[in-house]
Amino acid sequence: MSKKLVFLTGATGTMGMESLKKFMENQDKFTLRVLARPSEANKAKLAPYQDKIEIIWGDLNEPEALHEGVKGADYVLHVGAILSPICDGKPELAMYTNYGSTLYMLDSIRKLGQTETTHFVYIGTLAETGDRRAPIHWGRVGDPLKPSVYDYYAISKCCAERAVIESGLKYWVSIRQSGMLPSSTVGRYYPIISHNPFNNPWEWSTAKDSGNLMCNVCKDEVPEEFWGKCYNLSSGASFRSTTYSHNLFLGSDQRETYEPKWVALGNFHGQFYLDADKLEEMVPFRCQSYAEVRDEALKGYMAMAKAAAAKDPNYKPMTKAETKALNKEVCSKEDGVLQFVRDWDEERIKVWFDSVEKYKALPEDWKDYPLYVPCAAPTKLDHGFDESKPVSELGYEDLKQAAEFRGGKLLSTEMTTGDMKTKKKFRCAFGHEFEATPNLVFFTGHWCPDCMCDDWNYGAQAQVNPFFNQVWEPLHKGEDPYSVKMECDGRKVEEKLGLKP
Repeated sequence: MSKKLVFLTGATGTMGMESLKKFMENQDKFTLRVLARPSEANKAKLAPYQDKIEIIWGDLNEPEALHEGVKGADYVLHVGAILSPICDGKPELAMYTNYGSTLYMLDSIRKLGQTETTHFVYIGTLAETGDRRAPIHWGRVGDPLKPSVYDYYAISKCCAERAVIESGLKYWVSIRQSGMLPSSTVGRYYPIISHNPFNNPWEWSTAKDSGNLMCNVCKDEVPEEFWGKCYNLSSGASFRSTTYSHNLFLGSDQRETYEPKWVALGNFHGQFYLDADKLEEMVPFRCQSYAEVRDEALKGYMAMAKAAAAKDPNYKPMTKAETKALNKEVCSKEDGVLQFVRDWDEERIKVWFDSVEKYKALPEDWKDYPLYVPCAAPTKLDHGFDESKPVSELGYEDLKQAAEFRGGKLLSTEMTTGDMKTKKKFRCAFGHEFEATPNLVFFTGHWCPDCMCDDWNYGAQAQVNPFFNQVWEPLHKGEDPYSVKMECDGRKVEEKLGLKP
């Protein structure tokens, strides 16, 4: 039996390297081709594998390299992306790299005549659904998309995911990656650390699990019904925590190294999943427990300290007071919460604390700050149609009902019952007209592409879109709507590259 050709982007990242290792354990089944930037660090990472894999030296903004990557590929695993916090200060880089690379590859697959054969695996993100604090901390695929304000990484991933869903490829899937463990220790030096609320809900995944998944989706055992859907990726219910409880589990009490007003209340991302087990049922990949990951992380920290001590005889671990001083310095950097407060930037204070009044009301003392794990009782949002119906029975009236629940209108006058692939015409509450497949509207959380690319005006959207209101009003009850300008959006990328989804 001939080997399958797999093209992997992002091969030198955390998830990419774990994926590469799994493919090396299955060399009898796969030929692996990877894309990597020709940096010295990447060359060193790939040196042990250079005789076992095909390497295309290039990056996600080079269409020729991407074209060579997808040529003849049975599977394309699009893991690579520009991530936060880099995206935060470079919105155009985020949009053109993350969205543009997806458009380039989809265009090449079409031009190469591979739309019926190439399996396109897109790695999305939980950041697409944005802030899901209690009481709306339970989520599933199909819930409204709501990238956090200023989160260009999430916007770029929403645009790219929509392009994949509507690509017309026979085999596609979008897997929304959750927060991944082990998390990078470098992140503690970026002000984005102050954006992550203490009570933020998480259902983590592990890098090893994600690497397993990337290899396993390319195997013959994957059922046909797996394709053509979006999935939430996590390592299971035991990985549910909050930011505070997770750090405590790792041996760090944030009350000793932060003050209550140093970290945002919202406008981040994270949730508990109602449906993450669906992915495990389709393509088994989980191999670690939460406790095992914790033990690995602690061993890693100890090894780093030991290496530092061997290098410098005078090395001493940071005290809690020194760690607190460092955290204050990081939170005070540009784009950190303490910078917003220092400059009294009311727009950004409103974005990350819901309102200036809520920020002022935060306690100075930890004994007055409620730390909690959100309610364990699952709750579902309404998706605006009868979900008890089999897909084969969903028809025109169901699609019309779903459009109206989103504050819009179905403009097409007919639909073949059960046909999820033929695009229909819609109008949103703001008058934007667009086309979308029933599959996208019913099952993915996407709606109007222009609203996704206009300025962040979520309060106004919530007033006219009952579907979206479910993820806005519970967190912003009684607040005046506001709008924040978007510097770069998907439409600009499409126009500059001359490519459409």
